[in-house]
Amino acid sequence: MKKAILVGFIAGIVVMFGSTAMALDPPTWSEDPVVTRDYVCFNWDDVVRAVKYSVDVEVPVDTDGDDEPDMIVELSFGTSDRTDGGLMGDSDLCVPLADFAYDDDDDPLTPDVQLSGDASAKVKALAPGKGKGRQNNPFSLWRDFVLP
Repeated sequence: MKKAILVGFIAGIVVMFGSTAMALDPPTWSEDPVVTRDYVCFNWDDVVRAVKYSVDVEVPVDTDGDDEPDMIVELSFGTSDRTDGGLMGDSDLCVPLADFAYDDDDDPLTPDVQLSGDASAKVKALAPGKGKGRQNNPFSLWRDFVLP
């Protein structure tokens, strides 16, 4: 009986701390984000064992016109809900410019505010699914770009 308890305890420790060792590497950017007339396209190198990716974007916003950011709008885009025709595991993502917007008044009848100016993006690799461990994989370094 004691042996079974010890084996169970060791297995629990391995599960708790083993998931950290299974973390995926941070992606590396293969090029700067490319802004076109209709899209912002992000491109990074493949990460071994990644099945999808998450791109986080931060855009400082000046709401009172004093040329100083008053807030930062945080956006998140994933390759699992892409609309650009690529596969979930592809290591690139083109996001429509229209998606770079925020709701400034919580009124669904008024249009969202389109973001423009300086922005920064980072990406992380994900390997979702049961038994894959936590998804707190490290992000890439930030990459700056400018929204029109």
